[in-house]
Amino acid sequence: MALFPPPGPCAITSICPPSENLPAVNKPAARGARGPCAGAAQVGLGLALAARHQRSRHSGCQGVLRRELNLEILLKALNLDRETLTLTSGPAPRMGSVFGDMAKRQKGPGTVSLESLSAQLEGTEVLAKRPDGLDAFICTHHGTFHADEVMACAMLKCLENFQGLPILRTRDPAEIDQATIVVDVGGTYEPEKQRFDHHQKTFTETYSEAYSGIKLSSAGLVFKHFGAQVVQALCGPLEEKSQAAILAKTYDSLIRELDALDNGVQVADEPRYRFVTHLGARVGRLNPSWQEENNPAAENTRFKEALLLAAKELCDIVGGYSNHWLPARSIVDEALSQRKDVHPSGEIMKLKQFCPWQDHLFDLEEEEQAHRSPLVKYVIFQDSRGSWRVQAAPKVRGSFELRQKLPSAWCGVRDDELSKIAEIPGCIFVHANGFIGGNATEEGALAMATKAL
Repeated sequence: MALFPPPGPCAITSICPPSENLPAVNKPAARGARGPCAGAAQVGLGLALAARHQRSRHSGCQGVLRRELNLEILLKALNLDRETLTLTSGPAPRMGSVFGDMAKRQKGPGTVSLESLSAQLEGTEVLAKRPDGLDAFICTHHGTFHADEVMACAMLKCLENFQGLPILRTRDPAEIDQATIVVDVGGTYEPEKQRFDHHQKTFTETYSEAYSGIKLSSAGLVFKHFGAQVVQALCGPLEEKSQAAILAKTYDSLIRELDALDNGVQVADEPRYRFVTHLGARVGRLNPSWQEENNPAAENTRFKEALLLAAKELCDIVGGYSNHWLPARSIVDEALSQRKDVHPSGEIMKLKQFCPWQDHLFDLEEEEQAHRSPLVKYVIFQDSRGSWRVQAAPKVRGSFELRQKLPSAWCGVRDDELSKIAEIPGCIFVHANGFIGGNATEEGALAMATKAL
């Protein structure tokens, strides 16, 4: 997920509902699991919204932002003044500038970081008309923009061949024909000519057979043909297996969502509620509303804001897989390979350090027969306070059903009473549902897992 909180149906009330709660943006408790960076993101988004509010005042807009936001309260809550915002009737501060400091932490071994990509996008011309003499440019359609072509353009901007090119938003066939690369417009899919539209009736392309129910959007098309280059630009050189894993995860978690959304594929047959904070919704809300001035210049300014939003989502997700997900996968892979050294049954796995393990366990079991013969039933690891945990593996990915829960007699029991029942010293607890327990020592946690078998 992106570091800044995605706005809900009303961007202001999602972040600070109501005005008396505004100071919470500076409270550590409000920053969430990602700490100061998330708090900084809230401040950054507050800046952008405050600036847009001021812009609305100058244009005489009577919309939601003016009604909901008391600018003075927001400035006070953020410990800022008007000079800091440099508020005028001109454009709002660019997201790339607002999040500049936060972007620095996204630097990785690749040639492209969030900071450099944001700067690249800040400097990109978004045009409504092709100037005379312009021979090289990225082309997409004008009008309402969507997350798929925005993400497609953001990904192309990661690549050396396209970094310096302006973006022309047009539906003029003569201008489209002159483009270096075309996404989401033009009525043709010809990768050899760098034409990537998906709206034609004959188009049936999917990412792979595994995604047969979801046709590609322009985001999926660009990712299918340039995804490996994008991942390398963001992550640096990777082993073939690692790169393939990040490509697969990025499509499955980010790009597939955009493909499905643009092609009208519901997340479920009968959704019980609507998602209004996903990337597509956030990009959509950047389009000028029916109450705002709407002309090519205003539209293209908002399009650039959407590019910055998509770039951050892309860098967060791909960088997260490279910096956090992939190292965790290595830990789980090693633990799976060595599990018979932990217990001869092979049904108990020990992590050398805690990491998110469940998705990796299922991925690795699917990839190699040796990893699922036999299936792991319990995982032991040290927690952040030095004690040890024993956790039951889910029966299937994402399920609360377990392959084998801890003994019923232990469930909901704690400390000395639990140690007495289990006949294992150092027991701390077992959850009432039997999915996890704790012990003061590694030996005790292993004994609990062994007895539970």
